[in-house]
Amino acid sequence: MTAARTYIQVLLPVRLRWIPTYSSPVPLEPGRRVCVELGAHRYDGVVWQVLARPDLPPERIQDIVAVQDELPAVTAAELRFWEFLAGYYLCTLGEVYKAAYPLLKQRSEQTAADILARLRERLAKKEAQLAGRHSERVLARLSSERDALAKEIEGYGIPEQARNDRTCLSERSEESGKPQVLTAATRREDYLPALREALSAGRQVLVLTPEIAFCDRLEALFAPEFGSLLQLFHSGRTPVQRRAAAERLRRGAPTLILGTRSALFLPFRSLGLVVVDEEQDPAYKQADPAPRYHGRDAAIALAGIHGARVLLGAAVPSLETLLNVKLGKYALAGTPSPFAGPSGESPAEVIDLAAERRKNGLVGTFSRKLIEAVRQTDAPVLLIRGWEKPEPLQEEIAALFPGRDIRVSTLNSLKREGAPDVALLAVLQADALVSRDDFRADERAAQLLGTLAQFAPRVIVQTAVPARFDGSRGPDELLEERRQFGFPPYTRLVEVRRQGSGEVLARHFLSRDRELAARKAALLDTLARGTYPDVDPID
Repeated sequence: MTAARTYIQVLLPVRLRWIPTYSSPVPLEPGRRVCVELGAHRYDGVVWQVLARPDLPPERIQDIVAVQDELPAVTAAELRFWEFLAGYYLCTLGEVYKAAYPLLKQRSEQTAADILARLRERLAKKEAQLAGRHSERVLARLSSERDALAKEIEGYGIPEQARNDRTCLSERSEESGKPQVLTAATRREDYLPALREALSAGRQVLVLTPEIAFCDRLEALFAPEFGSLLQLFHSGRTPVQRRAAAERLRRGAPTLILGTRSALFLPFRSLGLVVVDEEQDPAYKQADPAPRYHGRDAAIALAGIHGARVLLGAAVPSLETLLNVKLGKYALAGTPSPFAGPSGESPAEVIDLAAERRKNGLVGTFSRKLIEAVRQTDAPVLLIRGWEKPEPLQEEIAALFPGRDIRVSTLNSLKREGAPDVALLAVLQADALVSRDDFRADERAAQLLGTLAQFAPRVIVQTAVPARFDGSRGPDELLEERRQFGFPPYTRLVEVRRQGSGEVLARHFLSRDRELAARKAALLDTLARGTYPDVDPID
């Protein structure tokens, strides 16, 4: 009599619009790790679904190669999150799986599994030795060695996937409430009570930042209070460090994860709080490869899956976030007009380059107003360049400010490295930092000033478009303009781009209604070879 077989769909880390079906001699649940063959290649796959009956004739269905019990199972929450990313950002589940479990991560897991197998073999030998006859001194030594091995194995142990994952998630779904938007200058300190509450309740916490440098700044704030509960997770950490953070989460231990957007793919077991710092920052958008997701929006979806509370921090929130505040979906803590300073004006001093040029007020790259401000500042000064070439700029600085140590940086370097002790921060050509002149330009200008104001008490910007930086256009006016012209956030933008170059071939502004998901998915059937969709693009 032929033994009953289990038919399963197995997710592979490759770009497939379909999920292959395999058979297994043993029952398997979604999330289990298996080794399978597809074509001439072997892959580490994840059981996506158990089929009541196969979708192919049984004789055409391959057996799996092996069940990888030594590798940790993927949780139900992870699978739901992958499904959201694939559906929303119009990519395949295989591409999401590859992003969540890149080759380096899989190799690190396999290395840990190999070490665990060797430790178990050594423990078995030690148990066999203890079964023999020995003196008390030898027995004590063998027992001590056995206990040490058992403790080491426990540290590598792979916890079983929670059977009631989906039930637990749904039971917690009402706990989260509305996402809160924090705009105050003290917002990072304001995160602390929520972090303490979640960790004290035995829950896990995710704090996302757009860049590694922001992780470093928050680590300095969090480490004194949370100590070993704090785990960093980003590309600057070693595979061993990242695997250790993942294992803490799998064990369900209260943990504070501080990381960049890749931390979204960690195996959270009891996620209670998600904090997205600098939520407006364009660095949260993944450009290549797929999934081309936005870290902020993905984090909010992840929190929804776990029933976790959400805090969004930004000096100048995105218009997407502010619209959600207006619609009552989010709660705003702080000033209702975060695009302007306390007086309703720009947080920076704005110098009109065109006006200065007309009255002979420019000396090369510098306006006479900026030159005077630098000369009157005894403390360190930092200049942010855009289109200017470094060498000619240094020559200008040496001629205008002889003997002064004037530092020059780019916006990206400033965000990575900070600007300690700087008294004056000046942008030589602010328009170079706002990207192209499109419907987002005024919003980005306001967000740029909000970012710069965090690094120095005095900020000066030179610009050819002063109305963009002077704080005269608030978020309500910008949102109304977006609504009238049918731009995001009142619509969803999907761009069709060319593979390799990223050249934009078409732009689709889709209405946000019940048919939105269907219209987005229908675009996939119209794509030409060598193109891909980019949902909610930033650039």
